[in-house]
Amino acid sequence: MTLKRVARWLAFGIAAGTAWIGFMAPAQAIPVFARQTGHNCQACHISYPELTSYGREFKLNGYTFGEAQPLPVAAAIMAEWDHVQSPTDASTGNPTCSGAGAVNSSSCNKLQLVQYSVFFGGRISDNFGMFGQLSGGEFPVGAGGPSSVGPGAFTPTADNTEFRYVHRIMSDDSLEPDAVIAFNMNNNPTMEDVWNSVPAWKFPWFPYMPAGFGPLAATYIDNPTGGHNKVGIGGYAWVHKSFYAEFELERAATGMVSFMNWGAGGYEGNMGDQPSDVLAGYNPYYRFAYSHDWGYNSMEVGIFGMHANVYNCNPAGTTCPVLNLGATNQYRDIAVDAQYQYNRSEPWVFSANASYIHENNNLTALMQSSGGAATPDHTVNEFQIKGTAYYDRRYGVTLAYNNTSGTADSILYGSGSPGGSATGSPDSSWWTVELNYLLMQDLRFSLLYQNFTKINGGGSNFDGLGNNASGQNRISGAIWWVF
Repeated sequence: MTLKRVARWLAFGIAAGTAWIGFMAPAQAIPVFARQTGHNCQACHISYPELTSYGREFKLNGYTFGEAQPLPVAAAIMAEWDHVQSPTDASTGNPTCSGAGAVNSSSCNKLQLVQYSVFFGGRISDNFGMFGQLSGGEFPVGAGGPSSVGPGAFTPTADNTEFRYVHRIMSDDSLEPDAVIAFNMNNNPTMEDVWNSVPAWKFPWFPYMPAGFGPLAATYIDNPTGGHNKVGIGGYAWVHKSFYAEFELERAATGMVSFMNWGAGGYEGNMGDQPSDVLAGYNPYYRFAYSHDWGYNSMEVGIFGMHANVYNCNPAGTTCPVLNLGATNQYRDIAVDAQYQYNRSEPWVFSANASYIHENNNLTALMQSSGGAATPDHTVNEFQIKGTAYYDRRYGVTLAYNNTSGTADSILYGSGSPGGSATGSPDSSWWTVELNYLLMQDLRFSLLYQNFTKINGGGSNFDGLGNNASGQNRISGAIWWVF
């Protein structure tokens, strides 16, 4: 039996088995934290992964509430279908989203088994807990059934993973801690956060695949390259359930902490040779927030940021120029955010959040090494605001607006290339509407529409080669099972 046929049967088996579990299992058979605490999904989530007040308290207490489980494992599977409004590259006549996943390359409809994940962890002791995730996927489903898209398509690799040790400070007459002091280690900046305005947990929560041409610019903290090959080590304090302060040092996941980047690409010498791939030394991440709960309401305002020095190419790789081994690009990101929730449970729940991230970067190493930028210094700004409403915890709608702006650079933003910027500008803006239906607590169907008003500096003919922002509008359908 060929490897391709094995991959095909594996994909069908995963999909069929997950579907059976999703439809046959009772609503109580939900992921590991729900089984540990005895609460259903709605206690911790407005709609997963968006946390409620109790969900935030559970996470900040190190996942230690409830009883440790003998088999603390859960899983998820995600599939999607995409359609791009104008899928033809005006400059070449070729599809903008051809290749892996294309069911019909002339229309760029794509059907994909996007991701599978295995979750594990929870309470280990009164003061120690963890959250672990292994993920793999991105294998397309075409007319001929599932097929591998290359080596490692089915290989599980490290996804969001963290460890927490918590110490609770209690006064003599207090029934709850006056403060929680914790030490933590994780492999994704902002994943330890409990508010859905930070990059690791902001909308959209489903990992929709790229479709058509899109914005080229992003801040480092929102889109760190190199995947989960970083480790943050630090601590936080949560005082009177209101004041939150955190500080971490981020470094490359090499040496003694390389286990945080297990799986494909998880070894020190195999993290790639691409720019912005490996952190140099120890890089500070900080977070301060104030939150307040009253009645069915909760709110938060805060700031967060990161200073990152990143090797222009992996010094452990084989193609990094000798003269460029120590050269780094610098990213200085700072952000403000806010969140509000109304969680009466029946019949309506509502949440809204917003964030604004400002970045100053210096890409001198990139310029010297590959000529990948026209000027060394840039700014990048990202703004998002979104609102979500659910009726009866079953029917949901989310509306979001995104805007990205910054310093123009003709080389960095692909001037003269299909999908690039004719003016060198990174400015982009778009609206997103997502409709959700939960057949059960842990089985969600989604329909997403994205409308681009500007991409890479323009609306009409943004790349100078005939492609329009509105032509990249997309419709996507998704299924997300968690069990």
